[in-house]
Amino acid sequence: MTNATWNLNEHTAESLWTLCGQTLEAAVQSARHPFHLLTVSTLTPAGTPDARTVVLRHFGEDPAEIAFHTDTRSAKYRQMKAQPAVHLHWYSADLRVQLRAAATAELHNGDGRAQAAWTNSRTTSRACYTSPIGPGTPVAEFPVAPTIPLDDDPSGLIHFAVVSCRLSLVEVLTLHASGHQRVRLSLTDIPVTWERLAP
Repeated sequence: MTNATWNLNEHTAESLWTLCGQTLEAAVQSARHPFHLLTVSTLTPAGTPDARTVVLRHFGEDPAEIAFHTDTRSAKYRQMKAQPAVHLHWYSADLRVQLRAAATAELHNGDGRAQAAWTNSRTTSRACYTSPIGPGTPVAEFPVAPTIPLDDDPSGLIHFAVVSCRLSLVEVLTLHASGHQRVRLSLTDIPVTWERLAP
C-alpha cells in the first residue's frame, strides 16, 4: 500500500471507507503495521482530555467498530464508564495518512465477549492483569514484571476488559506535495457519505 492509494480524488465515500476497513483489519493482524497502535482520548471527571496509546485488537465493519483491551482498575476504564464518548487517532509517517474517529465506548468485563478475548489472548498479555497493583497506582519503587500465568489460570480475568468503540465519524487526512486532502466520513449514513474539508 502506498501514499498514492490514499489519493482521495480516486475514491468515493464507500471505496474510501472500504480502504480504511482493509487497513484496520491488516493492522489488527500485524504488530508492525503503522495502525496497530492508536491513541485513545477520554474525558477526566474535571472535563479535561486524557490520551494514551493502546493496541488495536479488533475491527468490524458492520457495525463499524474497533476494540482494545484494558484493566478495569485503570483511569481510562473509569473515565469511559462515566463518559463513553471517546476520540481515536492513528498516524502513519510512511503513508502520510492520519485517521481520526469519533466513537462511543462499550465496556465488556465478566461477559462472553471478555471471556472470548481472554481465551484468545497470549499468557504474556494476561500477566499484566494479574498484578496486585492497579495501573496508575503511586508506588515507592518500580514493581517487577508479573509472573506469566499458566494457560488455564483465570486469576487476572476479573481485571480484564474489552472496550468496543462504535465509530460514527471518521476523518481522513492525506498529505501530498500537490495538496493535502481531508474528508469526513459519516458512518451512520447508509450508504456512507462524506464531505470534503480544508486540510
